[in-house]
Amino acid sequence: MARSVAESIGIEVTLARTNLALTRNAAARLAGVSASTQARVERGDPSVQIRTACQVASAVGLKVWGKAFPVSSPSLRDTGQLRIADILRRAAHASYRIVVELSLDRGRSADMAFLGPDEIIVVEIERLLADFQAQYRSGMAKRDELAAVHQRPVRLVLVIEDTQRNRRAVQQHTALIRSALPAASREISRVIRTRMPLGRDGILWIRPSRAAGRYTGNP
Repeated sequence: MARSVAESIGIEVTLARTNLALTRNAAARLAGVSASTQARVERGDPSVQIRTACQVASAVGLKVWGKAFPVSSPSLRDTGQLRIADILRRAAHASYRIVVELSLDRGRSADMAFLGPDEIIVVEIERLLADFQAQYRSGMAKRDELAAVHQRPVRLVLVIEDTQRNRRAVQQHTALIRSALPAASREISRVIRTRMPLGRDGILWIRPSRAAGRYTGNP
């Protein structure tokens, strides 16, 4: 990926320099770099520092601009989320088919899914609420994608690590939680253990540091 980005910059720099009728040496002098560095940028050498690439591009009238795009979901194995997933798996009714990191389109995945004959519960595990609304929208998108594929209702459960910081983060979203995520922790916990229908989306607060994973109430 780094080489592909560097090569794209190199092509644009070379075209811009050619259009300006500048030699490589002349462009290097304008950029304040050596001719060899100019050549490395134009060849698409990914080891060139981004600051240097910006200098070279600016000398021929270009501005380098970058943006990161999500192409996949982070793996549970790379985070402490796996411990929470294991608590949920052990607490679940034996008749559920449980999938961890359920693959979706565009390289994304849902953290967990509890597949029952009449209903699917898709679970997104959040240890830290950095942007509750964005994290909620991401979960909804995954829920809707699964609902479009499976011929049964899909419910979204946000599983949130029960910390004071996360509790504070949701305080300003009380109205959204009550309307869009009405199912509370006790209800969700009972459904997971018994495989009763959930029938609505909700939030499950969990403290994985405790031996059995203690469920606490919805704020």
